[in-house]
Amino acid sequence: MVSNILKKLLSVIPLLLIISIVLFILINALPGDATMSLIGETADEEYVAQLREKMGLDKPVVTRYFSWLADLLRGDLGESLVSSETVAQKIKMRLPITLEITLVSMLISVLIALPLGVLSAVKRGSIFDTIGSVVSMLGVAMPSFWLGLLLVMYFSVQKGLFPASGFTSFSQNPIGNLRCIILPCIAIGFGFAATVMRQTRSSLLEVLQQDYIMTAQAKGLRSSLVIWKHAMRNALIPVLTVTAMQIGRLIGGAVVTEAVFAIPGMGSAIVTSILNRDYPVAMGMIMVVAVIVVLINTFVDILYILIDPRISVAAKKG
Repeated sequence: MVSNILKKLLSVIPLLLIISIVLFILINALPGDATMSLIGETADEEYVAQLREKMGLDKPVVTRYFSWLADLLRGDLGESLVSSETVAQKIKMRLPITLEITLVSMLISVLIALPLGVLSAVKRGSIFDTIGSVVSMLGVAMPSFWLGLLLVMYFSVQKGLFPASGFTSFSQNPIGNLRCIILPCIAIGFGFAATVMRQTRSSLLEVLQQDYIMTAQAKGLRSSLVIWKHAMRNALIPVLTVTAMQIGRLIGGAVVTEAVFAIPGMGSAIVTSILNRDYPVAMGMIMVVAVIVVLINTFVDILYILIDPRISVAAKKG
């Protein structure tokens, strides 16, 4: 088991390296550079050339990448080309906001989706199951930013129940913080909840048809005990897989939704840095998000072994 865990942890390194290479190429493939944000397109060409040389933008992409990578290995994420702030400072200010919104969205979604998915499986073919399927399809199909706009129009503009934009920290005003993040969390978590609900229903229906479940039911065990103690243990494995795969989508939804609600998190900063061609900020922030997503996926892979020991045995045979 320990060797398998070590292999999974070591596989994170080349994966993140590949992500950084692709990301750096894509960002630098965009037309223009950071000088456009500072002095515009009509500035003197000689001054632009001097500024590009000062920023190091006159060097080849490969040289700049290895320079960035060397600084990263030393723990230096660099400085913004547009402002005087370091990338580490920007991440320190904005990462907690994005993590709060993402975690609250995930928590609410899972707490709602798991019971509803179980209920849909147990009540298969009922009106509740049909309504749940329709709602889940809407959640999967509707983009988070579109749902966010609808929520703002109804709950903020028409009803005035929640603020349409802005952010208040939890330490300053807990109630104000909740009012600021509730709509973004619903917008981000709706699609996530729909996916978890569909997967829970599908997995549980498959498990309930297994022989050991039928044997437990034939012994006269309570239905709740059979479902939550025996069936859900195995049904949770594909649910965890889908949940881990959706974390990237959840954070991606936070990136767009933060721009819709004008929340000063990682998402809005990434969008601004890409528009300004501020590649140190964009690289640093996106790589932090990538590390979080990859580590969560790796953690879920390790968690499989704890939930179902047969996976560990299969890995040893392989």
